[in-house]
Amino acid sequence: MTPYDMPAWDLPLLKLINIEWHHPLLDYWMPALSAIEAWIPLFVVAGLWVAWKGGRRGRFILLGIGIAVGLGDGVVSKSLKNHIGRVRPRDDVAGLVIRDLGQATPAFMRLFKPPTQEISEYRGERRGKSMPSSHTVNMFAFATVVALSSRRWGWLLYGIAAAVAYSRVYNAAHWPSDIPISIGIGLLMGFLGHAFVVWALRKWPGTTTVKNHV
Repeated sequence: MTPYDMPAWDLPLLKLINIEWHHPLLDYWMPALSAIEAWIPLFVVAGLWVAWKGGRRGRFILLGIGIAVGLGDGVVSKSLKNHIGRVRPRDDVAGLVIRDLGQATPAFMRLFKPPTQEISEYRGERRGKSMPSSHTVNMFAFATVVALSSRRWGWLLYGIAAAVAYSRVYNAAHWPSDIPISIGIGLLMGFLGHAFVVWALRKWPGTTTVKNHV
């Protein structure tokens, strides 16, 4: 798709977020939030803590998150990206600012690298993977499973998920109109993951005794 196939507000809003509404702090934090692979060690530590402190209920929640993210990323997002084929703005519009973190190994060391910027060029590509945003789908699926199990942590994760979604536009990786649909998919996947948690708790009664630990 080209900008002419999109809502009239899509390209102007993209340019506002990507070019006009930038700030030096955001120029680091937005790429950092988009670099999900750099945060994997934190996710692992948090998962181990929940598995330990949360008991069986905590482990069911982790499985629910795995189901929600696995379906959202590996099935729904992948299928829709291939079917819709929407070109990313950084490949379809010249003059945008493409923001990222410097490369490093292991991936979490990218968080200590200064951000990089380059100006996009029109590449004339006819297909891409802009719709939906897998980052947004995954984070909202994750946040929804947690929110339906622990409201306190859920609000925090919804805030982080919203920031990740915004970062995808800020970095010129997605169109603004990609985000609402991606949020909707993430919420749906999260409800499915939570449904598994509810089913598991009913099938194995007694697991709710550790509810307050998660």
